[in-house]
Amino acid sequence: MSAPLSARQLRKRERKSTVIAFIQPFVPTYRVGLFNAIAAELAELGLVLEVWHDNPKGIVAARGNASQGVWSVPIHQRRLTIKRRNVTYRNVHRKARGVRAVVAGLASTNLETYLLALDPEVNLLLWGHGRNFTASQHGLDIAIERWLIGRSRHVFTYTERGAEYVTSTGTDPGSVTVVRNSTDTEALRGWKREASAEAINSEQERFKTSSGRTALFVGAFDEPKRLPFLFAAADLVAERLPDFRLLLAGAGPLDDYVAEQVSRRPYARLLGRVEAERLAMFSHIADVMLMPGRVGLVAVDALALGIPVVTTDYPYHAPEADYLSEENSVWTRNDVVCYADEVVNLLSDEGRLDQLSRAAYSAGLSLSTEASARAFTVGIRKALLGSKPRSDEHEGP
Repeated sequence: MSAPLSARQLRKRERKSTVIAFIQPFVPTYRVGLFNAIAAELAELGLVLEVWHDNPKGIVAARGNASQGVWSVPIHQRRLTIKRRNVTYRNVHRKARGVRAVVAGLASTNLETYLLALDPEVNLLLWGHGRNFTASQHGLDIAIERWLIGRSRHVFTYTERGAEYVTSTGTDPGSVTVVRNSTDTEALRGWKREASAEAINSEQERFKTSSGRTALFVGAFDEPKRLPFLFAAADLVAERLPDFRLLLAGAGPLDDYVAEQVSRRPYARLLGRVEAERLAMFSHIADVMLMPGRVGLVAVDALALGIPVVTTDYPYHAPEADYLSEENSVWTRNDVVCYADEVVNLLSDEGRLDQLSRAAYSAGLSLSTEASARAFTVGIRKALLGSKPRSDEHEGP
């Protein structure tokens, strides 16, 4: 690692714009609260947030959860397929040279990040998992992402596990910040408190749910969520618990598949895409959250609302699965029968269900967009002060 920035280099950087830019493919609704909080934190430092993003297309657009904010700056992105590999390019290089710092995704598939990493005029920060937890790692991807880390000023990861991986590459721990990914949990808990008994009773009547026998699935209707596994396990649960109900909240490319499966199962009910306020109300109805496939930010929502998650040792969970533990959730072997057995056992044990719910709610108190925004701002400030030199910077006159 080369020497810190010289006084001349620091003065040159300080004369740049006050803008801190985040590059995103699009802005999901759940990210709006985080970016609003980051904007407020940066404003106290005399800095301005911009989020450069496009609108989603194809399968991602089918989820119907895109949004924007006052910090939105539209950009155009192109998706390319190179030897059956999908990559993305965003023409932001010139814009990046004119702002104070750029926070880009830590991913080998973002081609524009290579240009940003090569340009000493760009103050590059990276944000991501630390390493790819949701797919198998390939040698070239690992090499590229390590190269990007070495040419960045600071790295933000979602979990301690991701940070440990980054520091294992030789990066100074002081140049890595764990931001603990979160949704707007304070709003979510507020909506839960404000849900009226009348609204709760109305939904219970509508879906014919019973206390201690109601499960909820929340997420995209796509392959990583392993919906066939979910339905197969739920069938076994319904055989043993006749008053069992499975409520499915979500949308995505497998909408038709889910609708067809639900139509064949008297115990299943389709909610469609559920906004956060309605999800908070359903936390009064659901006893458990069934997520046998990939667990991501839904872990944050479940903990915030005090709903125990039942998941499996599926190898490609997102980093947020690390927020779940044996104290606040249930982990099973990646087996349909084993999973169904655990669900039946849990729904048949009121005391254990209550204990897990309390532990989940307690764990969720440490997760919030405000805390994540503060962590981002601390790391950005460190980067602006030059705490981690890029590998191409040298002491100047």
